[in-house]
Amino acid sequence: MKELDELFDIWEKRHRDAGHKRFIRDGIVDENWWFEKQSVPKICFFLKEARTKEEKYNLTNDLREKEPWRLWQRVAVWTQAIQMAFSGERAYDEEKIKLKSHDAVKQIAVVNVKKSDGMPESKGDDLWKYVNDDKDLLKKELEIINPDIIVCGYTLELLEVVLDAKGNEKNANPDIRFEKIRDTMYGFWKDKLVIDYYHPACHYPNRVNYYALMSICRMAEQEWEERKFEYARKADSNIRTE
Repeated sequence: MKELDELFDIWEKRHRDAGHKRFIRDGIVDENWWFEKQSVPKICFFLKEARTKEEKYNLTNDLREKEPWRLWQRVAVWTQAIQMAFSGERAYDEEKIKLKSHDAVKQIAVVNVKKSDGMPESKGDDLWKYVNDDKDLLKKELEIINPDIIVCGYTLELLEVVLDAKGNEKNANPDIRFEKIRDTMYGFWKDKLVIDYYHPACHYPNRVNYYALMSICRMAEQEWEERKFEYARKADSNIRTE
């Protein structure tokens, strides 16, 4: 995608100039799925970091071309749980989910906060430095990807900084209602559903994660529809008055 490629060119130069190495590109895994095949909500996972020994690496290439490895097998289950919640199918079927795991991963987008010099275990201070340095680019990446749903992998506080939506502060973006997320594990950014969940490296059984995410989506579904309608009405009103 040209816009993302141009953004990553700027991003990589910023990191190289700062002395970082091993820049990792992410974003939309499979543009064909994202723009043409999707009949379910478009899901973007907002995660901490990825790692590689290569100086230049595109995570989405491996996710698109290879069978999902351990962490991404969990992401595949989570993706299908969210999709099923909005398509009417409910039951956990392990064999069916395994068969569809690669296609499920192809349908998502991924945004990592830390795109250079990833480590096996994330460190809080390090992540905060990256999010503060790159929040303008991270927000732009999310805007270009334009998902329907953002799933935070234990990264909600980082996302709040990226979107200028920290808690209930007076200067927080009025389009964001993250004050609800503490109790319900979901909230909204504009017309998008934001889910506050664990990192995919967690070791809860797939069945538990599947039904937990489905339950969150069930709780959010009606409010999200109302939110999208209200946001569209507001946008239409703004166009008419300009």
